[in-house]
Amino acid sequence: MVVVVEWNSDINYFSNIIDSLSRDIHCYCVQANCSKFGDSRITQPSKTENKDIVRTKGGKNHTILVEEVSISKLRDFQIKKYPLSKIEGAPEIYKPTPPNFNREIVLKKIKHSLCTYLKLER
Repeated sequence: MVVVVEWNSDINYFSNIIDSLSRDIHCYCVQANCSKFGDSRITQPSKTENKDIVRTKGGKNHTILVEEVSISKLRDFQIKKYPLSKIEGAPEIYKPTPPNFNREIVLKKIKHSLCTYLKLER
């Protein structure tokens, strides 16, 4: 998940960046802008009509948006090979992973073994 905190009035420009980021690296993106400008949201790598889990336009009142995301469902989808993610009749929650997407990294994340720690000898 990528979290972006911003104070930005150029809503259209940053909206396109968040949409591309979510799809290109196939992850959830949280965009938190100030209420004056708006466009705070949680986005997932899905079709345009389903991509925004929650989104606010902005206004005078400061708000906190809360929603749940399922990292495990995204990981389960990411480990499928491309043809399996396009099976007709399967629920299309997410867009297919990008070309050359490294599924080994996803498997390591699932097993909590992506990071290795150095043991310091005394």
